[in-house]
Amino acid sequence: MPEFSWEPLDFLDALGVVPVGEEYGISYIYSVERRPLNLALTIWPMAGDVELAIRCEGVIEPVIFLNLLGSPGARVVAGKDGKFIEFAAANLFAGRYDITRPAPYGFRLRLEPSWQVTAFSYDV
Repeated sequence: MPEFSWEPLDFLDALGVVPVGEEYGISYIYSVERRPLNLALTIWPMAGDVELAIRCEGVIEPVIFLNLLGSPGARVVAGKDGKFIEFAAANLFAGRYDITRPAPYGFRLRLEPSWQVTAFSYDV
């Protein structure tokens, strides 16, 4: 399976935090605080796995917890409605995913003006 296609510098710019990287680039963890919420985004680029957890202060379980296994990639998009990250769903591509085009299906993490997680689909 090809590696996860993404631009780490775009993620740094979009999320505004430096990720904590596991040795040899195994994983990258972005942790963003917007009290009372915390967003934790973990990417395993060699496997294409993504984990997203949004937690609320004082609540044990995450408000949102999402695992995406075998994703071909993600891209940061700055649109008229704000900034978001689109994560492509797995097993939808015959070849290599290229972040210059939208993926046909996946989930979107809206970053601005507020956090929101939604599914998306584009006509291809």
